[in-house]
Amino acid sequence: MKRLIALLLVLVFSSFMPCKAGAEFKKTKIAVLDFKLQGHGYETEDMGVIVAEWFITAFVKEGRFEVVERGMLNKIIDEQKLSMTGVIDETTATKIGKLLGVKAIISGSVMKLENIWEINARIIDVESASIIAAENVKSSQAAQLQDLVVQMSEMIIKNFPLEGYIVNRNDKSVTIDLGQRAGVKPGMKFIVYQEGKLIKHPKTGEILDVERIETGTILIKNVRSKISKADILCEDTSGAIAYGQLVQSVVAQIKTEKRPYTATVTKKPEKKPVKSSSKSVAELINMLQSDDLKNKTAAAKEIAISYSKSPELLEVVNEELLKEYSKKSNDKYFADAMAWLCNVLGGSGDKKYIQTLEKVAKEAPNRKLKKYAIKNLRRLK
Repeated sequence: MKRLIALLLVLVFSSFMPCKAGAEFKKTKIAVLDFKLQGHGYETEDMGVIVAEWFITAFVKEGRFEVVERGMLNKIIDEQKLSMTGVIDETTATKIGKLLGVKAIISGSVMKLENIWEINARIIDVESASIIAAENVKSSQAAQLQDLVVQMSEMIIKNFPLEGYIVNRNDKSVTIDLGQRAGVKPGMKFIVYQEGKLIKHPKTGEILDVERIETGTILIKNVRSKISKADILCEDTSGAIAYGQLVQSVVAQIKTEKRPYTATVTKKPEKKPVKSSSKSVAELINMLQSDDLKNKTAAAKEIAISYSKSPELLEVVNEELLKEYSKKSNDKYFADAMAWLCNVLGGSGDKKYIQTLEKVAKEAPNRKLKKYAIKNLRRLK
């Protein structure tokens, strides 16, 4: 009897202990499609394939991604009789993604207009069948294309921040549960958060998210297989950073306009970049301010790809989002339109839009909109 009681006690107490296997880091699984070629004068017709391979190499080197092997990708594409080249629609991407078991698909295009090269990429979330971000870079020299792809991969990576926990604090240093296996490297910065109040739906009571309260920033100094040691750079108050708090990696904003260009390109004002868009700023503003949600969505998509740094358009996007986000609409296009407005602000790199996205994340009645506001808020932080 005593043995039985002792055994039961062991089982009871062991149920409260954390499961080590559950804490194992799991790499984000993605697929990269061949990029579509637009324009003329390419040295090889395989440039789209080459660009995709450059992306794959950059992601694998990062250490935190599991990239689908090209042979497996081709097999699925052939079996489903689909085209794997270029900018595919979200529905097709979701179909491919679910068959491959990936979280996201990277697709895009390489454009050549006169002497300007441009690479556009879209990140498609397989679960929600929606574009979560769009990035682009330009150059006047073909020799810089591989460098641009590396820059672009860094821009894409910021949409997949690493998250872990503080497992120990010792004076001015901490240990986190992420290491080499997770792709952590010396010099990386992490923001530390304390969990706050539960964010619940006012009617259903469903828990939508947990409030995050920033407590400080840490800098990785030493990396081992499963853990990393970091110095505390700053904290709100003495002792604010503590055991068990969440950490999230920070990716610096990539400023591609500072890369070397030819004289003809540098003489052009920054506000007039070479555009792949067929619509003027005035037309896009009219579409944004239209009551037609399809027009609003189309305008936001075009801005995200071709005008992501235009102050004039960003202000209109900000105004429209603040004006519309609190509506309780049953229109299926409403959430898409508002989500794309969030994507534009998140891709702008301008921290002044953090306040807008925080407001939407806390107050929007639409769950999908809340999700995109939170996602883009993290891009700006």
